[in-house]
Amino acid sequence: MRREFTRFGLDRLRVLTGVLELLGAGGLVAGLWWPPALRLAAGGLALLMLAAMAIRARQRDGAWLMFPAALLVGLNGVILAASLRR
Repeated sequence: MRREFTRFGLDRLRVLTGVLELLGAGGLVAGLWWPPALRLAAGGLALLMLAAMAIRARQRDGAWLMFPAALLVGLNGVILAASLRR
């Protein structure tokens, strides 16, 4: 991933992105007991992956390279929608 962040010109955001991903994962787990954490984490991770897709689109990466981010946008969107219906 270090090479990818360099290619994107976003070296300075690499550590922040990793921290946000870890916080999001922790929020999804914490959301099993405290629903607001689930909503915040799922929404935040969906936004983070939307940004990843936009960056890959700007770099003209193919659909195959965008697929993991797109999958995570969809998955976190479903989690967020389901948590809002509760």
